[in-house]
Amino acid sequence: MFFIPLFLSNLRTQKIGRSIEYLKSTDSTNQTIFRFFKNQKMKDGNVLITDEQKSGKGRRGNHWFSSSEKSLTFSLLIENSDKLLNKKLPLVCGIAIVKAIKEIADIDCNLKWPNDVLYDSRKIAGVLIEQKQNHFIVGIGINVNNTKFPKSIEKKASSLELILDYPIKREVLLAKIFNHLEKLLSNDIKDIIIEWESFCNHLGISVKFHDFNDMVNGQFIGLNQNGDAKIDFNGEEMVINSGIIEI
Repeated sequence: MFFIPLFLSNLRTQKIGRSIEYLKSTDSTNQTIFRFFKNQKMKDGNVLITDEQKSGKGRRGNHWFSSSEKSLTFSLLIENSDKLLNKKLPLVCGIAIVKAIKEIADIDCNLKWPNDVLYDSRKIAGVLIEQKQNHFIVGIGINVNNTKFPKSIEKKASSLELILDYPIKREVLLAKIFNHLEKLLSNDIKDIIIEWESFCNHLGISVKFHDFNDMVNGQFIGLNQNGDAKIDFNGEEMVINSGIIEI
């Protein structure tokens, strides 16, 4: 059960999260919030959260595992009213999650480009952003109080409870994320990039980048002015705006 009054009592935003729809179960929060939007039941800043997501997906169509009433699984609708929003969003979502976790649990997480949240190289949270009409749908999954994972990911994933040995109030964490997110969205893209790089766990080290069948080895040297990844490949700088980085 997700307690909306507890969430709202910790929320300090002007718009984001002020209207929240809670469903006990749904197929995918991104798909559901878009259906609500098409039926004029959702608008800019509105949030949909569920305790059980049956068909969640991550980037590149990968399945996203979540535990009923233990994960934070939600989607946020944001109107595309800023010409740089498509550059800001992938970065500020990761930053907001890292800062909220630090605030509520005093855990120092890191970011892997573009917005995977890691602790000790294990994934804590992921973000999937989709553009629909004139809006962005931001889907976020966070391993909060999960204690078990499928064998296929148990060595790659972790949760806040596994790290802390005690559970976290999901409602408070979600409010803190939105508090940080709304502030970050008003920042200049240059400042966002600097802050993102300060949380990056692979800055200046060798990484593998792959996009479908192409694989490139090089040194991750940071982000360009658009938030794209810069990789030094045999002394030549490559700019990458999609794909997967492995450390």
